[in-house]
Amino acid sequence: MSWSEFKKVLGEAGKEAVDSYPFVSVITDWLYKEDDDALEAIAEYVAGATPKLLEKMDRYLLQTTVNEPNSEKRQRLVVFYACFKHQEARKTGRFSARW
Repeated sequence: MSWSEFKKVLGEAGKEAVDSYPFVSVITDWLYKEDDDALEAIAEYVAGATPKLLEKMDRYLLQTTVNEPNSEKRQRLVVFYACFKHQEARKTGRFSARW
């Protein structure tokens, strides 16, 4: 791989890391909350989010859930994802499947 190719790959990976940080940070915050508080925080997030933010959060929450190696955390993330999708459907009037 040439230096210019390496810089391009590094730049793309860095951009992805910067783009994902706000979403990963919010998801991590939900994981540290008690269940009821986390579900309330998810509802508040969805209520205040734009359609573009909902689409991005959907992607990152799904990826985080699928890639979580700890089964207990993964089970909580599945519940969070279901809550997120339910709140999204209530807000938008439709259920959008993204897989």
